[in-house]
Amino acid sequence: MILKRRYHPTNFKFFTWLLRHTYGLWLRWTYRITAINAELFKTVKPPFVMVGNHTTLLDPFIANAFVPFPVHWVASDGNMRNPIMRFLLLKLVGCIPKSKAIPDIETVSWIVDIIRRKHGVVGMYPEGQSSWTGTPFPAFFSSAKLLRLLRVPVVLAKTHGGYLTKPRWSHVRRPGKVEVTFSVLFTPEQLHRASLSEIDGALNGALAYDDTAWCRERGIQYKSARGAESLELALYICPKCAGKATMHSAGNAFSCDRCGFSVEYRPDGAFSLRSAGRGHGYVPPFDEAPFFDSIVTWNNFQNRYLSKLLAEWNDAGNTAGPIFSDELVTLKRGKRIDSMKTMLKGRIELYADRLEFHDCRNVARSPVVFSLEHVEAEGVLKWNFFEFYQGMNVYRVVFKNPKASGRKYADAIGLLRGIAAGHLPGR
Repeated sequence: MILKRRYHPTNFKFFTWLLRHTYGLWLRWTYRITAINAELFKTVKPPFVMVGNHTTLLDPFIANAFVPFPVHWVASDGNMRNPIMRFLLLKLVGCIPKSKAIPDIETVSWIVDIIRRKHGVVGMYPEGQSSWTGTPFPAFFSSAKLLRLLRVPVVLAKTHGGYLTKPRWSHVRRPGKVEVTFSVLFTPEQLHRASLSEIDGALNGALAYDDTAWCRERGIQYKSARGAESLELALYICPKCAGKATMHSAGNAFSCDRCGFSVEYRPDGAFSLRSAGRGHGYVPPFDEAPFFDSIVTWNNFQNRYLSKLLAEWNDAGNTAGPIFSDELVTLKRGKRIDSMKTMLKGRIELYADRLEFHDCRNVARSPVVFSLEHVEAEGVLKWNFFEFYQGMNVYRVVFKNPKASGRKYADAIGLLRGIAAGHLPGR
């Protein structure tokens, strides 16, 4: 853990002003961002908490372009393991480190200090991660607890269009339109009167959005000659043949290397069929057809199919072989914001009960094994760094192939945990 004497969030007003008038102006022009009700900040003054729906990795910068006060953003400590980013985010911007999905009393202590003693602004995304599909993740219930503890105004920064202009899985921006609407979500009096479940329900309701549906209603196009590139980071199962990690992107084409099923990614976030693929192919076990008109519906199929597949895999035990595997990966280990050290380079394999790492430089070495019982807070940092915790250590898997999906490992481990607990159908 980080000791308080080692770090205190600091945010230089001049640096904040400089970012708003340089990078902020560039963002507003490049992404065609408009703000609605930004005049709110003429009456709402610090201290307050800002929350938002996490549509894209750029969300904090988009909000900062219109908020006239320094904002201390709660951010994953994984973003701070690089020395340059650590200096920028901790010393200049004043970010508050948070270990993903792990309760952290130290993080809460910093937030309380900024609100109550420094009378500042804290920004956070209650979903905990940016969207893969342009729709929200459920907010962590701990966010409701924190908001009621602080009992200061809560400002909502609701973004539309951010996902389609720069999807999480993409390295390519596509011009279109982005709107960010500011409003007061809770007053201190409302937080005092409401129950935790009421706060949580209102928070999730306020964060709800569907970027694909929003842009279609307005007829907005997000055009790019490379619109589908790296989509396999999010969608890794073929809906025609059920091939795992067989999808491949190039330009606006998204195709299965196994059966030839192919779609065209359109500027409105939907798909057009290019090729139905070879043979009769796979018969879906659910109601959906083997072609989907959006990332949201494809992703829903993917989750349902993977749940069913993993239930069968779990029953088969060690005889089923690896669920997913990738060559040419680097396994690193570290703690919180400290720099990470390389443990090995080789192959990752996910089984129903464990993760295995095989060292390609020393084939005689026994594999490094992590029981899924002791794997916590699995997730994806940025585009495709797969990270997980075991005890106080954090492990990062870096793929040499930039289009290798780290998400498939995080998804599968989460589903396997649910199957083991009896929370998922399909057994």
